[in-house]
Amino acid sequence: MSIEFFTRLPLHGETQFLPGDPRNRGDWHRGGANSTGAVSGFSVGDHFTYIDYLGQIAKAAEINQFGGALMVNAPTGEEPWTVCSLLARETRTLQFVTAFQPYHYTPWVAVQQAATYQRATGNRLVWNIINGGSDAIQRQVGDYSDHDERYARATEFMDVVKGYWHNETFHYDGKFYKADGGGLRGPLKKAQLPLICTAGSSIAAREFAAKHADFYLMRAEHPDEIAALIADLRQRALKWGRTDIRFGLSIDVITRETEDLARTEAKRFFDEGIARGAVKAVAAHAGLRTARKLSYEHGFAEKNEAQGFDDFFIHPNVWTGFGYIGIPPGCALVGSYENVVARIREYNSIGIDLFFLAGYPHLEESYRIGEHILPHFRQQRRPAGRKAAASNPGVEHDRAPTFRP
Repeated sequence: MSIEFFTRLPLHGETQFLPGDPRNRGDWHRGGANSTGAVSGFSVGDHFTYIDYLGQIAKAAEINQFGGALMVNAPTGEEPWTVCSLLARETRTLQFVTAFQPYHYTPWVAVQQAATYQRATGNRLVWNIINGGSDAIQRQVGDYSDHDERYARATEFMDVVKGYWHNETFHYDGKFYKADGGGLRGPLKKAQLPLICTAGSSIAAREFAAKHADFYLMRAEHPDEIAALIADLRQRALKWGRTDIRFGLSIDVITRETEDLARTEAKRFFDEGIARGAVKAVAAHAGLRTARKLSYEHGFAEKNEAQGFDDFFIHPNVWTGFGYIGIPPGCALVGSYENVVARIREYNSIGIDLFFLAGYPHLEESYRIGEHILPHFRQQRRPAGRKAAASNPGVEHDRAPTFRP
């Protein structure tokens, strides 16, 4: 089975230490004038900004043969589409996965912006369609739609996006959107429709992915649970005549020459989180979230601070301690280079062919992962392009930038 590797860009500050620590790079901290991280004392108008640091990470990812970079969209972070536009001119082949909600754009604005970006970058844009994991946070940014309504809106949004992209005169009459003869024309038609990613494990999220996603993205769980979710999505996609849906996994990596060295680094985070009361802070904010909890997250409420670091391994080398102390996405591969490679192969064997791997700090760990993990997969790697599928004759199957080991 083929495999490809993307990384993540930290749009809300670095995480070499706990979030908010003034030693981290970027000005997302509570240290005031006592901060020590690079650009942690940033002021608008300074010669170097946090975006310059993100540019360093993007270049490091490209040098180390990552195929792309995921950018999470959160109200407290930099806006992903703007960042990927800035960084596209500093990179050559790296694809950028920009997360956004249909609530943020009209279908036509999204289509025109994406077509322009694709023409300028050689088709390096990937969309991650998100719909909000917290009703409370959605209301903070002005969206009062409920959970299932957001996914119904997203389904229509992508219906219209694809209609505009592949037709010069597209017509549509839906609940949320209408179109009367619009579509891409002229030179804009040369652009490739971005790959479509999405996530979310509710039934509404799965149905949306089954119809529209090229890649369904997951946070790491036990391999048996991942396999069951993949089987469910494949079955749902068949209702739309689709056999081409693919699967991605987002997971942190703490890897060193030996198991002991990797565990020591993971335990540094864990011990600091316990000492600073991060567990209580995570619990205090849990009520804001409406997205489904992962299986191991249900157990967090039953754990107490007397439980140790080792209690959070749910599978060999798969550690959920990050989630317990509030560092997303919550799960990490912790182990020697050899064992981390083995776990990636295990997840790949059950159907994951796109991995989003990152470590802390992102810049240095891009090199570590690129030098000690990715070379083991050179013969398997294929670009994360859209799969050709006879069952989807109406889909245009464009080619992604070619990976060269």
